[in-house]
Amino acid sequence: MMKFSWLTLIMLLPLGLIPALNRQHMHWPVDKQDDAKGHWVFFTDKDGVSFDPYDFFDHKAIVRRKSLGLCLYDTLDFPVRPDYLSAVEDIAGQGVVASRWFNAAHVHAPTQKLEALEALPFVRKVRSSAMRLIPAGQPHEELSDLVIRSRDTLLFNAQMGHLQGDLFREEGFDGQGVRIAIFDAGFRGVDSHPAFRHLRKNGQIVRTWDFHRQRENVFSSSVHGTMVLSAVGGMLGDQVLGYATGAEFLLARTEIRREPLAEEQYWLAAVEWADQHGADIINSSLGYVYHRYFPEEMDGQTSLVARAAGIAAAKGVLVVNAAGNMGNNEKWRIVVTPADADSVLTVGALEHPSMLRAAYSSLGPTADGRRKPNVSALGNVLAANRRAITQASGTSFASPQVTAFAACLWQMHPSWTNMQLFRAIERSGTLFPYYDYAHGYGRPQASYFFRDPTSFVSPTFDISQHNDSLYIVLRKTIHTKGEKGTQNRGNEYLYYQVKNAAGRIEKYAVIDLEEANQMVIGKRDLPDGHILLVHFRGYTSSHSLR
Repeated sequence: MMKFSWLTLIMLLPLGLIPALNRQHMHWPVDKQDDAKGHWVFFTDKDGVSFDPYDFFDHKAIVRRKSLGLCLYDTLDFPVRPDYLSAVEDIAGQGVVASRWFNAAHVHAPTQKLEALEALPFVRKVRSSAMRLIPAGQPHEELSDLVIRSRDTLLFNAQMGHLQGDLFREEGFDGQGVRIAIFDAGFRGVDSHPAFRHLRKNGQIVRTWDFHRQRENVFSSSVHGTMVLSAVGGMLGDQVLGYATGAEFLLARTEIRREPLAEEQYWLAAVEWADQHGADIINSSLGYVYHRYFPEEMDGQTSLVARAAGIAAAKGVLVVNAAGNMGNNEKWRIVVTPADADSVLTVGALEHPSMLRAAYSSLGPTADGRRKPNVSALGNVLAANRRAITQASGTSFASPQVTAFAACLWQMHPSWTNMQLFRAIERSGTLFPYYDYAHGYGRPQASYFFRDPTSFVSPTFDISQHNDSLYIVLRKTIHTKGEKGTQNRGNEYLYYQVKNAAGRIEKYAVIDLEEANQMVIGKRDLPDGHILLVHFRGYTSSHSLR
């Protein structure tokens, strides 16, 4: 007997349904204010500027560049010419944010001043920067104390066990020697909450910067970053909240809650700042969508934040980004930028207890057909929230768990490059080599890096074709309900996808199995020349359709 759950219907996503909306049909909210809108001013050159990398960069940034054989005098890192910035400020006013990588300045200027900016002989172009920031998670109820209550034990155990991070800790890997930058809306309470006492005591918060207020204090405003940090490296007494408790941290406040439009200038400034100060990993639990961008532009090349993430990756930084919470938004659904960048490790969210895609988690592929998300992690967590512990959900909290995983793995393999780490995390996924646009390669598993590399997974099913049907026969009957009076073992899921001859995934599904040992797929649903790929209990097999 086979059971098709409602979730199966949701997950059965033909590629053609990925949004590619025409701009004239978009009806996003419009900012009606016409004064002091955000714009990028791009300059023509950096002629005559001086640059000393040994004075500018943190030692860790120098070591990272040398290990990759990168030039320390890359003109991308040269500062923007001060006289250009002064001339722009004379027209647009104070508050200019410079980007050395894009040789640009961000300004807030009314429309009537744009012509004067464009007329400057050293200005290449001026373009709008306004976009909508969609938070990638939110807190639920705040608990009354600093202990994990019994009713939350199952969730917390799943949170701490689903990536098998305890294996890292048992072997002494806690992210020590790895520096992690976290970009968020604020870190309220991190300077006093018991969950971060070890970070404060050991000086593991290396630098902080509020890019809006231009000051070091980031311990105010939002608690979103507080919760994210706890999922990376928080600890209550001997109880670990995030596995990278030994890592160093750079905390950047890049977002402003009170403004209807969040702009990309602070994210760009933060990624350059993180690179300068020796970040090995950047965790960004943020996603940018409309006004500036449209679903068809989630191609990893259009947005400045995606391009900046690509530059950071080229300089050896592992960028981990939440996929976004737009999965339920029929006008968007696709992953948000900079999660669309090819070299960004994009993390989707799973729900508890099914460990299938949470309905809000944004879907792939990218607008240009690339595979996103890369991996997934639990989106429901318990996290530090100002003074207590809170339940929270969103891809915001899936991303930092993978960041902590990456930090421990990099400590284990310090000679790896960021992209070697990236690919290893993908290969460790519970579904690998199977892939779909909802789960990526599944949940990264620490056990992958401790097992015998010559071991293999025994087949769990066979595929055969007879007449007009395909038969997927399990090698062992599944009993998910258990005998009367015994504990329910929980559901098990079979994943399958259909690829065309070019290797493009045309549809995929998740089947909820119950008391089953066989499923049948009608041949009329599977065109000749296509390939059926099936995954069950760690084993993946394909069948060419004819």
